[in-house]
Amino acid sequence: MIPRSLLAVSLLGLLSAVALAQGQLPDAPGKDETVRMCSTCHEVERATSVRLSREGWQDTIAKMVDLGARASDEERAKVLDYLAEHFKGEAPRPLNLNTATAIELESIVGLLRKESAAWIAYRKTSGPCKSLDDVKKAPGVSFKKIDERRDRLVCF
Repeated sequence: MIPRSLLAVSLLGLLSAVALAQGQLPDAPGKDETVRMCSTCHEVERATSVRLSREGWQDTIAKMVDLGARASDEERAKVLDYLAEHFKGEAPRPLNLNTATAIELESIVGLLRKESAAWIAYRKTSGPCKSLDDVKKAPGVSFKKIDERRDRLVCF
């Protein structure tokens, strides 16, 4: 049985995270659905750090649904409209792996938290990469994910 105090603290933490997420997003139709669908799995900063075309957001939402995000077709459509309108980009800007934050590595490259932490630790000890192939040397990082997004990644 979960003590009431622990349950209350957990619920307050969840409500605080949702309130924080809502405060950082523009007020517009689809905001509530976006917060509800996305904030159960990750920080809202992950979504707001990315700028994608409508097609890019559609692919991202499909991936999140495959990973277990729950929403009706109508809610997913509202989330897509909201993200495509307020966090749009015509072409994804290249991400520099030598300066990328953990959130960028997770949201843009698709690395797991432990993989992004492994890459950041490796680049701190070994120095910046000179080419994407240098990432192969980093233990605990899926080079397949790097290779799949090669067109969006740089090292300089």
